[in-house]
Amino acid sequence: MNSKIYDEYNYWLGQNEDSNWNEYITEQVAQGVLKKFNAEDWKLLHDTILSMEQYWQERSAAALGELRSSDAIEILKLLLESEFIEVSIAAASELDWTETPIETKYSKKIQNIIDQMLPEEVDSYPELYNLLEKSKKSDNNQ
Repeated sequence: MNSKIYDEYNYWLGQNEDSNWNEYITEQVAQGVLKKFNAEDWKLLHDTILSMEQYWQERSAAALGELRSSDAIEILKLLLESEFIEVSIAAASELDWTETPIETKYSKKIQNIIDQMLPEEVDSYPELYNLLEKSKKSDNNQ
């Protein structure tokens, strides 16, 4: 059973990729909705996010990156495993921008994202290499 706040989150993300979405909505979702999540909402998001549509995952990555809480960061790490390369790139970018340490165990996932991209595409996302370097230097090998 979804909570009222989780339902509100779904509402803001939209019913399809043509639903209205912009940087102001990203901030509203982060500060006005995700901040209200309780432990059950975070668990539900964690357990379902990878089964959601691409647009939904991309918008989630943007909102989670805006929030930058520990729960949000853990779900961004999970999004590195998305079947959609665009989502994985967005999650990696958001993780780099949060300036949060990232464990060494994510190095291989980040390298896999880079390896799936054309060289000229990778050049547009320097934060992927930044995040990879951070993960390789991490003292936290969890």
